[in-house]
Amino acid sequence: MSETPPLAATVRQRADGHLKVAVSGEIDILSAPQLRVTLDEALSDGVRTVEVDLSGVEFCDCYGLGVLLEARRRASERGHRSALGGRHLTPGAASPAPDRYSRGPAGDVGALTSRKVHRSERSR
Repeated sequence: MSETPPLAATVRQRADGHLKVAVSGEIDILSAPQLRVTLDEALSDGVRTVEVDLSGVEFCDCYGLGVLLEARRRASERGHRSALGGRHLTPGAASPAPDRYSRGPAGDVGALTSRKVHRSERSR
């Protein structure tokens, strides 16, 4: 049985003053609280823009999505800007694999996006 990749989140200040939170591994019911703490700390750091890079994320369940949406709401309430970057999981994908990812309209960085999955794609 293969071991689940642990969640890793690193925070760094970019040259333009924005914070970048690079996330890798799997975001699930066990690791979502760790991500929540990291994002809370990033949002309370006084910066105006926090970019969350999800390019290293291999799996994200509904708990992880909830943490990301909650962080986005808190950022908006505080007058901050938040952006998600990297690959976005296609809604309805039972088993995420690299060919099942879709990018938002802005490419690697943009708002959280989704697309409707046609019935013929669900069986892939």
